[in-house]
Amino acid sequence: MDNQCIQFQHSTKNKLFNTKKRPLQYEECYKHKKIKSQEINYKSDVDIVTLFKLELERILINSNVLNTTITDILPYGSRISGLNITDSDVDFNISYVSKTPAKKVIKSFANKLRQSQVFIKVFPLICAKIPIIKCTHKNTGINCDISFNNISAVHNSHLLNHILSIDCRIKPVLMKLKIWAKNIGLINTNGFSSYSFYWLGLFIMQVLGLLPAIRDLQKSVPEILVDQWNCAFSKKLQEYIINKQETLSESEILNFFYKYYSNFDFNKFVISPYTGYPLLKKDFENIEQLPDELWRYKQFHKENKECQKLLFLGSCQFKMYTQDPFQHNVNITARVTPKIFEKFINACVELKTIQKAKNNTSLDLTLTSQR
Repeated sequence: MDNQCIQFQHSTKNKLFNTKKRPLQYEECYKHKKIKSQEINYKSDVDIVTLFKLELERILINSNVLNTTITDILPYGSRISGLNITDSDVDFNISYVSKTPAKKVIKSFANKLRQSQVFIKVFPLICAKIPIIKCTHKNTGINCDISFNNISAVHNSHLLNHILSIDCRIKPVLMKLKIWAKNIGLINTNGFSSYSFYWLGLFIMQVLGLLPAIRDLQKSVPEILVDQWNCAFSKKLQEYIINKQETLSESEILNFFYKYYSNFDFNKFVISPYTGYPLLKKDFENIEQLPDELWRYKQFHKENKECQKLLFLGSCQFKMYTQDPFQHNVNITARVTPKIFEKFINACVELKTIQKAKNNTSLDLTLTSQR
């Protein structure tokens, strides 16, 4: 990890940023847990995602849960995007159709998982904004989160995975940002998700010209509609017109991240990876002022303007707004509380100050050597 990040994490000047947990190290991103062999003879190199999927299919698909038909079980999250670290959960989406209320279906799924004894510590979080079942795979000790009819999350994970292939600097930068954010307490249930923090980093790379806007990835491919949102994207790198900025190092990209967000006017602007540039927040109040490329959101607004909680500006009681790259009415930083937001800004300011002082010191040494 960059020296400035380490400096910041171990600083005792400001107790606001201290953490009791042992800080994650960058090298841990590429280590894999060894799988314990208990009831089943698992090979040490078995693919965890494939294993979990087979287990879930065996337990649930033919279980006749309340006349419910499972249409697919698909993985998503960091292990699919390629941004997993040592202790990353395995995330799955179960697509199903049923006339039974969702709460009853999810409870039945949870009961089946308990009865199987393949998964333990099974807790259905039915009242969450996105209902999930949290559980642990008994033989590996790896946690698993299961969501339902949440296919957009699967598309999002594959988009991230594709983005990593565009430039070799993207993954290291995102991993360093994630570890930094975790170590100072920005990523938690009252703050950023890993997913939302990735998009803060990716937006910076769009601003720098390293990455295309998501709208550009969607121009030449057939639509894949989830509800009314297009989740398709092109995988042909040669179609992108990107200013590669080949001379920018990973450290310079990180420094730009800290500088950019320490100066960003969150009261006035929305972060929009779809367009690749900030949008005026006030334009979401008068949607005709939004750029034409957001026509899907304009249409959605007209159809749902009476239901404020479905609209983009109705999704958050705080001031940080980051638009999901596919679902333009979703604010992926909606749960970031003022306390965590302030910690994020202060952290960026401090790292920017450290880097400025470092640059001044280097300049002074250069000038001295030239005398």
